[in-house]
Amino acid sequence: MESKVVEIRKVDAHEAAKLMRGMAVDEVGEKTTEFCLLMSTHMWACFMRGELAGIWGVIPPSLMSDQAYAWLNTTEALKGHEFVFIRHSQRVFDELLEEYPSVVGHVMIGADKAYRWLRWLGADFGTPQGKVVPYRITKHDRKVYGHG
Repeated sequence: MESKVVEIRKVDAHEAAKLMRGMAVDEVGEKTTEFCLLMSTHMWACFMRGELAGIWGVIPPSLMSDQAYAWLNTTEALKGHEFVFIRHSQRVFDELLEEYPSVVGHVMIGADKAYRWLRWLGADFGTPQGKVVPYRITKHDRKVYGHG
């Protein structure tokens, strides 16, 4: 099975946005994804057998911040390759946590695959807030859970 993760450079964000079209369920989701691509300091794309399986990135609140907000969007091409995606993601997060000691975000309640992905990355989950659950991933937590 051929799989690879590539870092997306800022100059490629528009091309990545084109790849992402059709992944979002509605216009709001598409605009949100484009916003994430434009605001992210680091982005990655995962390909399975040449098809885009997922794209994710981080957005710091400021350029001086030691914390970043993570986002993720996946396609049907990920189906059946979740473990490979998790392994790639763990390697990326090991490097990412060197720059941002804390990565935070929200996961939709009921998004079981996203929840499992975050758990494998060492996420610590907070109290549900409406339709989402906040999480935090730190270098320390990844070592405690044996992921780093």
